[in-house]
Amino acid sequence: MKIVPFNPDTLREAVDVLKKGGVIAHPTDTCYGLAADVMNPKAVKNVQAIKGRDYKKPMSIMISVPEQLRIEKYVVLDEFSKFIVHKLFPGAVTLLLPKGPMIPTAYFPETPFIGLRVPMHDSTQDILRAFGGPLITTSANPSGDPLCFNCEEVAEGFKNRANQPDLVIEGKIARHGKASTVIKVESDHVYIIRKGPITASQLEGILGIDVKE
Repeated sequence: MKIVPFNPDTLREAVDVLKKGGVIAHPTDTCYGLAADVMNPKAVKNVQAIKGRDYKKPMSIMISVPEQLRIEKYVVLDEFSKFIVHKLFPGAVTLLLPKGPMIPTAYFPETPFIGLRVPMHDSTQDILRAFGGPLITTSANPSGDPLCFNCEEVAEGFKNRANQPDLVIEGKIARHGKASTVIKVESDHVYIIRKGPITASQLEGILGIDVKE
């Protein structure tokens, strides 16, 4: 587990790790996250092994702000969900939407939905743009352990584990103690599946519609 500052050289190193099926830990707009290549089955298994995660429990993906222009490669949108995406991305939310044509059929085939994020975080966006495609995103902590908000906590959480992130980007995040708000968009309704930093009342103010919890 290598810990490095974030700069142009380590950005290239991080992208190299990702393209080889490795896993990085990095700060985001919510908590520290693990990232890996969605399109690489080896990378998916690496993330699951590092977290000690149930292999049937789905993981979300994240894309860059520019990639929003091609968002329908990754999720299926109707007019209502296009409105929701326009209002909420980028930000500290994960939207559960039907899988689009570019999502591999082996990527959690038990569910037709996928969680999609567009983080509002500069270095995360730099990584996504440099990588040039979607990345798996899940919190950088062993399953069942508290969320991590700096690189020291990540290192401590994984130090005695057989499987560790290949690269940890230095950083520190404001400790609000919540992962992204998970929202399911279906049949012209919005449902909060997991509470997070953006509340139901805030969503109703942004969207102008009722939000169900």
